[in-house]
Amino acid sequence: MIQQYLVLDTTAFYAGVPYTNTTENLVTTPDVISEVSNERTRTLIALSKINVLQGTPANLKAVRVAAQKTGDNAMTKADLSVLALCLNLKEEGNEAILLSDDFAVENVASTLGIKARPLMTNGIQTASEWVFFCPACGKKYPKQRADCLVCGTKLEKRLKKN
Repeated sequence: MIQQYLVLDTTAFYAGVPYTNTTENLVTTPDVISEVSNERTRTLIALSKINVLQGTPANLKAVRVAAQKTGDNAMTKADLSVLALCLNLKEEGNEAILLSDDFAVENVASTLGIKARPLMTNGIQTASEWVFFCPACGKKYPKQRADCLVCGTKLEKRLKKN
């Protein structure tokens, strides 16, 4: 029988997901628990029915590759870990729904075929890629780098227009 899991990223904890009195299968990762710095939230987690699981190294690698392709290179260890956990749960024949308000996490989830549900925002409508550009001379780069090869100005990023 297929089970449904709600995978909580850090933003889910700060959004106040009701995780103490629920019948849902709630899961998160050790990296998310480490990232939650609020003592009250840590206490609630300890009292809750949240299972703490880890994704496989292979799935973590797949997530990193997908993040590179979309240009979402600044994701935290916790961000990467919840996406890897979602892939694990899917591989085991379960349904994984990621609860997140993080655009980069939702973007990479979309490219990996992971369902994501925003909590306090409207979420993303379609997966997008970033384009990196120099605000001074206008040169565009397909991948992130620190500064422009032409003029040395720090690069900025925006969503690629389709």
